This record gives sequence, C-alpha cells and structure tokens, in this order.
Amino acid sequence: MGNEQMQEVMKSLQDAMVVMAHLEKRQDERIARTEEEAARLSAFRLRTEKEILEMRTESERFRQRTDQNLAEITDKLNGLIGYIAGQHDSKQ
Repeated sequence: MGNEQMQEVMKSLQDAMVVMAHLEKRQDERIARTEEEAARLSAFRLRTEKEILEMRTESERFRQRTDQNLAEITDKLNGLIGYIAGQHDSKQ
C-alpha cells in the first residue's frame, strides 16, 4: 500500500471518527433530555397522585356529610309524617 493510499485511509478513518464522535454527542444529549423528561414526568405523577388522594379524601368527607344530612332530613320527615298522621287520627 502506497503512501497516498495510506494517507487516504487515515483521512477516511479520521472523518469516520469525527462523525462517530458527533453521533455520540447527539446521543448523549438525547439521553440527557430523556432522563430530564422522565424526572419531570415522575414528579408530575407524584403531584397528580397526591391531588387525587386529596380529592378522594375530600369527596369521602362530603359523602359522609351528605349521608348525615339525609339521615337528619329523613328523621325530620318521619317525625312530620307521624305528627300529621297523629293530628289526622285525632280529628276522626
């Protein structure tokens, strides 16, 4: 192999190494972006799960208050029905 051919092969190898280094840099940057995005998504997921838990807790408290209010209303209606039925029975 002649000197010129050797120079061409070396130049070709150097060019290939430059391209490979560039590709490796781009890949490293892409990996870094992906890791950052994964961290953001993980934090978002944790915040969302916390908010869902808070909403479920609030919803359960609201349901309990509603159940209590309905029970009180039912008692009052039953008392009113009994009162009216008693008045109706005493008139007859």
